[in-house]
Amino acid sequence: MGITTDNFFENIYRVIFCPRKFFEDKEINISVRLAMATLVLVTTIYIFSSAIYDRSLYSLSFILPFFLKITGILIIWLLTGLFFEYIAKIYNKDGKLREVLFFTAFAPIPYVFFAPLNLLKNIGGIGYFLGAGLELLLYLWIIILYVFALRAVYNITLSRSFMLILLPFVAAFFAVSWMMCFISKIWYIFSI
Repeated sequence: MGITTDNFFENIYRVIFCPRKFFEDKEINISVRLAMATLVLVTTIYIFSSAIYDRSLYSLSFILPFFLKITGILIIWLLTGLFFEYIAKIYNKDGKLREVLFFTAFAPIPYVFFAPLNLLKNIGGIGYFLGAGLELLLYLWIIILYVFALRAVYNITLSRSFMLILLPFVAAFFAVSWMMCFISKIWYIFSI
């Protein structure tokens, strides 16, 4: 039998230690509630570890930002899933929003390792460079997990799923450059 919601921590373990097998498992039980719980757990661990590190955990002003961050992450997760679902229509792959939400909720699991790396960066000297390099590798790991997630959902090649992730950045670059060109042309027209 495939992974069920009873295997919550097994899912997290498999994403960390054998992500390709996790994302390629065809017998996975897709549960948006499990995905949401995973995302809330990862975000909570990240927020608490960062708050302990910067000593803001012990103040009353921690409570409201905590709930706002959790809500913001869930909204961004939903909007990201909707964005990928919309962009995937380019590949004629649609109707998989539940799967996108499920798999992309497991991609940011490596965020729980950022707090220890911040401690390493505060050692100073070589610790800073080692911590910064490991944080960069952690970001790359998260991107690779997103690539695996999109590949699993839409059954596309790794290169296409990587391009699916890069597409928003390319679109934003062109949007900004076209906007700047448009503004400069308008400025030129009215400056004469």
